[in-house]
Amino acid sequence: MLVIELKFPAGRYHATPWGRNVNEGETEWPPSSYRLARALVDVWKRRRPDWLNSRVQPLLEALSGPARFSLPDARFAHTRSYLSSNEPDPSRKQLVFDPFVALDHGASIMAGFEKNLAPPILEDLNDLLGELNYFGRSESWIRAGLAQEDSEIDWNCIPSGGVPAPGKEMVRVACLLRPEEYESRSVRSPRRDWLNSLCLTTKKLLDEGWSDPPALQWVDYLRPAPQSAPVRQRTADTAGTQFRCAKYALSSKVLPRVQETVPFAERIRSHLMGIHKRIKNSDPGLVSPVFSGKNREGKPLQGHRHAFYLPLDEDGDGRLDHLLVYAAEPFDKSEVKALDSLTSVWQPDRKPDVRLVLVSLSFEIPTLRSTRWVSATPFVTSRHYRKGRGAYADWLNGEIKKECVFHGFTAEPDVRWIPHTIHTGHPIRWPEFIRRKKGDLPLHGYGCLLTFKEPMAGPMALGSGCHFGLGLFVPVREEYLART
Repeated sequence: MLVIELKFPAGRYHATPWGRNVNEGETEWPPSSYRLARALVDVWKRRRPDWLNSRVQPLLEALSGPARFSLPDARFAHTRSYLSSNEPDPSRKQLVFDPFVALDHGASIMAGFEKNLAPPILEDLNDLLGELNYFGRSESWIRAGLAQEDSEIDWNCIPSGGVPAPGKEMVRVACLLRPEEYESRSVRSPRRDWLNSLCLTTKKLLDEGWSDPPALQWVDYLRPAPQSAPVRQRTADTAGTQFRCAKYALSSKVLPRVQETVPFAERIRSHLMGIHKRIKNSDPGLVSPVFSGKNREGKPLQGHRHAFYLPLDEDGDGRLDHLLVYAAEPFDKSEVKALDSLTSVWQPDRKPDVRLVLVSLSFEIPTLRSTRWVSATPFVTSRHYRKGRGAYADWLNGEIKKECVFHGFTAEPDVRWIPHTIHTGHPIRWPEFIRRKKGDLPLHGYGCLLTFKEPMAGPMALGSGCHFGLGLFVPVREEYLART
């Protein structure tokens, strides 16, 4: 058997599976044999251009067909960066994901192939492997070479044959199609042989309309389930530290729209209560009143001391991308553990789940200061208007000013009502938002600009439903005013 050893000195493997966008947050694992073959083609063309096709083809053929892998312990993780969108406004940046697999620095990945090669071909293969300096994206520094076949190698990632196995998860892996199978394929390129098809650039593949490269074969594998990044678990075990606020970044192929702020916040609350219930040995009487907003008798808590669930659209694209969960008093140890365990939440209508990445736990709630604040979600009054309370517009102004005082904003604002959002890329009218919790009747919603005489600190959520993201205000930037 031919065995190739891959090591990543930086402890990271960065690669996105074929056909997936980097911002989907998916990482290729195990490293695919098709990617390895393509990397060797690149080394051949750049470092050994004098080698003839007939010299290289045998060693590439040895990598064809489904391989078997020995994978070390691994953890999925990613970073997020706001990068320039190449627009005139330098503040307009795009959120870009960099997913990767985290490994121990000395960990080895073994890839086994069924073919045995003659010594000269093995030397050529080892030569090309030694010239690899990265694998996947350029951050994935690599040391690669041939390894001795060892009967003690634990081949823990193998083709599944369509049969699941306990403790394993199914994953599609891009394998290199065998030359004889390529020749018999009806979709093969009539103008190119197997080797030339393997050498096609990505641009050429896209220009010719290939959904998959002609020399690629998808194979179902069973792999050990990677763990989540260890950074998350340390937060819940931090002794002697008090936390009042958790901030999450959201990730999904389809992020929720800002109009779905309330139902999304409700699902977060429900899921968090369920996690806490399991921590408390499934005793419903011990579920945190801070999370539920109700006392032991099931009556709503007063004074806004329980948790706020504020979904945020920080980049203004009309999709929720962050979440704040905070309370007036510090969370206890079991509540922090529940917050640390909140990793995903479902979406309706068969949309993919939303993943939640805990980016910070803090005692201080992240604040922004501004003299002008604008509605990000509609303000809904906590009282009903009735005749005898004066003109409706005056009453509405009075209601929002009372809410400001009730939430600790002592200075009285100047109020200007607006018909739609101005912080999003395209305006969203207030009736388009879901303005009720499950089972309630929808209420009228309004939006406005609040101008204070001195800077006020937010987040600012006012009115009915403020614990679920209604009545959310964000600081005004100059470019917003042109949209009013």
